[in-house]
Amino acid sequence: MSYGREQSKKYLDKIESFLYNVYSVTVDYATVFEDCYYHESSIIEINSRQNYTSRVHSLLHEAGHVIMRAQPESEWVRKFPHMKNGSGFIRGNIKHRIDVFREEVLAWEEAEKLARYLGIELDLDVYARHRTDALKTYSDWI
Repeated sequence: MSYGREQSKKYLDKIESFLYNVYSVTVDYATVFEDCYYHESSIIEINSRQNYTSRVHSLLHEAGHVIMRAQPESEWVRKFPHMKNGSGFIRGNIKHRIDVFREEVLAWEEAEKLARYLGIELDLDVYARHRTDALKTYSDWI
């Protein structure tokens, strides 16, 4: 099940409001963006070439990163002791790459929790396909 355009826009608005009101994070959309959360500048960028259902999933996932990175730094370092420069596709050693992959997996899990909290209905099969495709890029990178 894909959401209709109007339902997706409502879901996107709901997620954006949550992010801004709770974490002071803003969301921008453009065809040239990669889906990404910039912790230092409190901005999420979402690629607008995606269909609306995928935009909802991508924004939920990036919100998962926001939620995890809001924890105290000591907790972050405990969970991801080998993370270099915050995260990202910095090659790093295998320990760093595994920590990046772990963060990606956990962000998808946080995304599901956030969807439930916000009353966003997920088609779990469609969501799982999106999650798998996204995680595969990281597993290939490792």
